[in-house]
Amino acid sequence: MLDKKDRIILNELQTDADRKIYQLEKSTLLPRSTIHNRIKRLKRDGVIQKIKAVVDPRELDLNVTALVHIIVTFKKGARTIAERISKLDNVEEVHLTAGEFDIIAKVRFHSNKDISNFIFGEKGGLKCWEGIERTESMICVDTVKENGILKGK
Repeated sequence: MLDKKDRIILNELQTDADRKIYQLEKSTLLPRSTIHNRIKRLKRDGVIQKIKAVVDPRELDLNVTALVHIIVTFKKGARTIAERISKLDNVEEVHLTAGEFDIIAKVRFHSNKDISNFIFGEKGGLKCWEGIERTESMICVDTVKENGILKGK
């Protein structure tokens, strides 16, 4: 169970994980040893899964974001297809969902043509995959919030 100190440290790391322990000490008012030991434990326990750079997709010329909603047939499991999609380049997130769609994938590409190839391409587009019945895509015209910071209770 996470306590107040864990949550303070997690919030600081989610905001900027590129700081040294002494900098975290100043911003959290917690002792260095406490911060060090708790980060180590949070990693060991899988609370902190990975520390990574968050890159502005526009700097990589990935200017088009789409949410691709996918309905699968019963011949192939949704999880198998979702795992296969998750291994593709330009796929940022893949979620199994309840409701009208079985899978939602967040993808980023250079252009609408690239998204079209991702979905309709004759050489491996999603529509060619066995087990995919239908897709419906939504192009994101603007992003209001996307920061990856979670607070929880």
